[in-house]
Amino acid sequence: MNRNKEGMNYAPKGVVNKVVEQGEFVFAATALDHGHIYGMCNGLMEAGADLKWVYDGDHKKCEAFKQQYPHVRIADSLDDILQDKEVKLVAAAAIPSKRCELGILVMEHGKDYFTDKTPFTTLEQLELAKKAVLETGKKYMVYYSERLHVESAVFAGQLIDQGAIGRVLQVTGFGPHRLQAENRPEWFFQKEQYGGILCDIGSHQIEQFLYYTGCQEAKVLHSKVANYYAKEYPELEDYGDATLVGDNGATQFFRVDWHTPNGLSTWGDGRLFLIGTNERLKLESMWMLQGMKRGTMFI
Repeated sequence: MNRNKEGMNYAPKGVVNKVVEQGEFVFAATALDHGHIYGMCNGLMEAGADLKWVYDGDHKKCEAFKQQYPHVRIADSLDDILQDKEVKLVAAAAIPSKRCELGILVMEHGKDYFTDKTPFTTLEQLELAKKAVLETGKKYMVYYSERLHVESAVFAGQLIDQGAIGRVLQVTGFGPHRLQAENRPEWFFQKEQYGGILCDIGSHQIEQFLYYTGCQEAKVLHSKVANYYAKEYPELEDYGDATLVGDNGATQFFRVDWHTPNGLSTWGDGRLFLIGTNERLKLESMWMLQGMKRGTMFI
């Protein structure tokens, strides 16, 4: 499988930069429903964390995971992980509609929770998670890989922090993805479970907007979704866009879709345009021209 061409199994690897000593920060992986779990574990281990356990109800997924990380121990149940006092964090990529329920369970057992995006599919789940965070004192963290695990996106944040482009006024983002429906699980096509395109891959775009502009909140002015092409999957939205305004006046427009052409070398030609009061930034984060080395950064 070419992980670059299929976003669901894209597992980036970054530079090892350990911030903890061996054995200081132990974590476990569970709910292997989305391939992003591999990128999540890569990032944690690159920071020095120790992967101890893995558990999923589908043993075949655990065996495939162990091939990637031979040292990991396969747990007999989720409870083995939750009762292990050495484990400080649980990383999971559950079916989106089940991520909140799992996260609350993890935090109630005294562990921080690191979930794949999107972290919720309903506003009710968001409120439940907020309540659990306050009650347990634990963290509910989200893997927004398109910013956290992309070199140009990290560098853009550093430039903004340094004042290189001034105050960010407007963000325009494009997040096309390759569908490859034949490789997708059944839940991917059920809106109640995946949350809709703006909730699923659109959450990447909104997170980037909030981060780069320094907004704490934003309002959706208008949005739209459609199923233009995948009529055999009536609950799938293959196109979506939205316009937002942040609490500091910054604005955003973004578009996401499942229409990446098969000939592209990666799962999507993701681009981000940032307008500042002094300069502008353009990020081309996910694609490579013929002959370029993996990891080439465009900004």
